[in-house]
Amino acid sequence: MNKDCFIAEDLLPLYNDGLLQEETDEWLESHLKSCQKCNELAQLTKEPVEKETIISPVNHDKMMEKIKLKLSIYQIIFVGISFFFAIKTSLLNESFGFILSYTVLGVITYLFYRNFLIVTAIAFLPIFLWDIFQSFSMYVDGDTSLLLGIIGSAFLALIHLIFALMGSVIGLLILKLKKRG
Repeated sequence: MNKDCFIAEDLLPLYNDGLLQEETDEWLESHLKSCQKCNELAQLTKEPVEKETIISPVNHDKMMEKIKLKLSIYQIIFVGISFFFAIKTSLLNESFGFILSYTVLGVITYLFYRNFLIVTAIAFLPIFLWDIFQSFSMYVDGDTSLLLGIIGSAFLALIHLIFALMGSVIGLLILKLKKRG
């Protein structure tokens, strides 16, 4: 093979697609007439290549079931952690440890779900429901009114939510910094 053969070999795909300029097309055709090897190669490139069907060894449905199962487990863990925080911090016990706990919960939840609405649900609902339960038991005992209990529960849950949303913003900033770098 000489230099012209290498050039002809590189030009064959463009020749078959009709993408060569007229002068280049004429040169290649004259070369194919004079070179038996390149002519045989040109004939081979005109024949369609049989495509093999590739069968994937991965069962897509089974893989998706495993992913959904793992996501469900993570969701249960997040809800469990938020209920744990709700029980632990609902009375505040003259401690403001919930500030760090809910900020970290907000960061982790946002990094996992990337959705402020889910962070809101996970941070607000458990503390609200736990305090409503506590208020209802106090209402049954006659210690307080139910409306005051609901308002107090909502206020306390809102305070926890604020810190979780602050954590979410930190998570958002982490993602933006990660994307930039």
